[in-house]
Amino acid sequence: SLSSPSAPSPPTPATSSPPPLHLLLYDMCARPTLADVERLARGLAAARRGTGSRGVPHRLNAEEHRLYELAKARGYAVLKGSGHRRERKGSPLLNVLRQRADALDECLVWCQQGVLTDHCCVDFSPRRLGRREEMPLLRCTLSVARAMGGAAVVAGEGGGWIEAALAGSEGSAAHLSAATLSDALPEADLESLPIWRVPPRVARFASPRAEPQLTKRLAKALVAALREHGDWDCSGSASGGEAG
Repeated sequence: SLSSPSAPSPPTPATSSPPPLHLLLYDMCARPTLADVERLARGLAAARRGTGSRGVPHRLNAEEHRLYELAKARGYAVLKGSGHRRERKGSPLLNVLRQRADALDECLVWCQQGVLTDHCCVDFSPRRLGRREEMPLLRCTLSVARAMGGAAVVAGEGGGWIEAALAGSEGSAAHLSAATLSDALPEADLESLPIWRVPPRVARFASPRAEPQLTKRLAKALVAALREHGDWDCSGSASGGEAG
């Protein structure tokens, strides 16, 4: 006799393949994309939720956008004063530049022009490093500053704001001070928080307002040195030319 046909086997459930590695890494890290940074600069919402914040101004006006494009070309920004806008309750330009530095995994370098004193500033926080890993960056920064005539540096407890004076053309040593900055965040927070929630960790170097090229030369030298090697070997002398 003919055997009855066997019942069809139930379909094998499809196994979902894991997402690509680059998507997994993207989800694990809070760094923005450069495209999202440009959206924030234009006042648009970022594609990735949480990249920006309603409480942190990012939209640039026409003059800030001009300075932003110059900063991208130079590698550092030049601001008059703190860059704060009263109606925006903060500095949209510095906020956007910090987002961009975070996206590029770079330190943020800028010159701040005051009434009597200018400052060259370096924010290490966009590198998202722990205290131990941050020290080579600090040593690199101080080495470059000393090579360009910077005064000795005194660090505040806890890693702190580091403020040093660059000697003017007359060789007069200016004021040297230090204050305390917040401690570094735990590594888990450093990796997961958006940059606007990560406290800045800034070194500042002062120079007389009458000699604005000092801070610009230092800024250019710092950008070159901090970008040059992954191991931050900055033991050699630095010589920076004017960026214009």
